Amino acid sequence: MSDAPTRLRLTGAAAARAAALDRLLVHADVAAVLETDDALEVAVRGAWPALTDLGELRCELLAPAHPGEEAPTGLERDAVVRIAPDLAVRPPWVAPLPGFRGIELVVPRGGAFGSGEHGSTQAALVALHRSWPADAAELTVADVGTGSGILAAYAKTRGAGRLLACDVDPAAVRAARELLGPAADVRCGGPEAFAAASADLLIANLDAAQLTGCLDGLLRLWSRRGPLVVSGLRVAEVERVVGGLGVARLRVERDGFVAQVYAPDPATGAAGR
Repeated sequence: MSDAPTRLRLTGAAAARAAALDRLLVHADVAAVLETDDALEVAVRGAWPALTDLGELRCELLAPAHPGEEAPTGLERDAVVRIAPDLAVRPPWVAPLPGFRGIELVVPRGGAFGSGEHGSTQAALVALHRSWPADAAELTVADVGTGSGILAAYAKTRGAGRLLACDVDPAAVRAARELLGPAADVRCGGPEAFAAASADLLIANLDAAQLTGCLDGLLRLWSRRGPLVVSGLRVAEVERVVGGLGVARLRVERDGFVAQVYAPDPATGAAGR
């Protein structure tokens, strides 16, 4: 039986296509995404979640390749993703940028969300990059909803003192453990997985429903010694989900997704509720 990915073609309203891609990236093993002005082609390994509730969306199953013909996955189009002038992400099968002197994260594209192409990941990376503390070697960094481990990998590259990461998806936990190595404590679950610990710098790249559900747990985990970085929200969702945290000291937008950085109030040692 062939293990080639199933190819889906998504057409319809841009918002519906974006919502479908978000869901597939989180809940399916996405091998590749090819985007045009009016459609998305997504290569998916194994099962994928229902997309029938996403309004003006049409999902077409594309015919498989001819027998004996290798099915295109889009991997042949992979390239270095330039996040900032001195920050780049690439899969291991893509050559480094010639002469690049900045921070390079090498992250395989697989079943876990976070390969550098998605706007929420890029916004989170830029927010981290711009707010990285000088005393990071003394801090415990936690990445909640770690996916592939890409944001935790940035923290590791920048010399975080102790590294925690968690995700509710066992496949993501396996991917993050492989990427981060034995020095990181990677667990299956949400912020409650580290109930006996605390994190000085806390990262959460989650969608609106996930972030709403675990925000109190995130705030319990955060020691408020370093920043809180929240990403994964669309512009219209920010006030509703994290408005209670107060004024962010940094806001980054990428492709309609927002990352915000919060710091403790120096007078109270607290941020938000």
